[in-house]
Amino acid sequence: MKRCTVIIPDAGPFNSLWVADRLDLLLALEMRLVVVDAVYDELTSDPSYPKDRDVKAFIDGHQPPFVIETTEIGAEARAKRNAGGRPKKNTGELAIVDFMTSDDGMSKYVATGEPVAILFEDASVRIFNKPPNLHLLSTIGMLRGLERVGVIDSADKIIHEMTHPSKPDRRPPDARVFTDLPDGVDEPATIGSAWVPRQR
Repeated sequence: MKRCTVIIPDAGPFNSLWVADRLDLLLALEMRLVVVDAVYDELTSDPSYPKDRDVKAFIDGHQPPFVIETTEIGAEARAKRNAGGRPKKNTGELAIVDFMTSDDGMSKYVATGEPVAILFEDASVRIFNKPPNLHLLSTIGMLRGLERVGVIDSADKIIHEMTHPSKPDRRPPDARVFTDLPDGVDEPATIGSAWVPRQR
């Protein structure tokens, strides 16, 4: 069975899995993992913050399967930052829109006809004119699926750790808003898609 490409256009899945100390679950998918450049920059920009250091080391240490996709918005923000300026506050959101709508962004992945999954956390995410090979999956939906196929024992334990972290350094300085739906989102591609872990 072909493995699909997983596009992670939003920081939410990384933030939540880091809080639960389970970033490793992204590697358990055994798929190519695409991250938008401005989201990567947002996630890794402050080396004094443990989450930024850990996520940077995790992504940088696993290329592949991680691929950082460049967007015009992300490149402009990086150039401004390197010149000592401050990019706009909504650079990440603008870069995501750029990636999701441009011909050299998400379109190049879905155009192949191969299965593609969007892994997100914001419950307000909507895809219009969804291609038949595109699967929508939220962090909670992924955890429930990993439990169904036996990769993890309990999605609820990880979800509880994401929302009530037991490690002191996992509690963000500001209250974190968890935006996934209680049962998550797991909207299959209309052409059908399935995944089971490789036998070890």
